[in-house]
Amino acid sequence: MIKVMALIKRKPGLSREEFSKHYEEVHAPLALKHLTTIRRYVRNYIVALPGVDEPEFDCITEFWYDDMEGVQATLDFLNSEAGQVIHDDEETFQDRGKTVALLVDEREFK
Repeated sequence: MIKVMALIKRKPGLSREEFSKHYEEVHAPLALKHLTTIRRYVRNYIVALPGVDEPEFDCITEFWYDDMEGVQATLDFLNSEAGQVIHDDEETFQDRGKTVALLVDEREFK
C-alpha cells in the first residue's frame, strides 16, 4: 500500500474544537464521497501539552492507497474543476498555505 500524510493547520480564529468538528462532520465525509481510491483515512489531532509551544499544525492526516494509480486518481480529481468542491471546503477551516503533504515509505517491525 501507498501512504500519503498531510500536516494541516487550522484557519486563524478557529478553536481546535471547531477545527476538528468541521473536519469530522463535513470535510472527511465530503472527501470520502469524492476521493474513491482512498483505502484508509485517519485524522490524528494534536493534543496541546501544558507548557509546550503550539506546533505548526493541528492534525496529521493519513491516506492509504492500493497503488500509485490511486494516488494519481486523487491528484487528478483535486486538480480538476470538479475537485474545487474539496478546495472550497478546505478554505473554510484550514490554513491551506501551511499544509504540507508527504508521500512516505512507512516501515514497521512486527
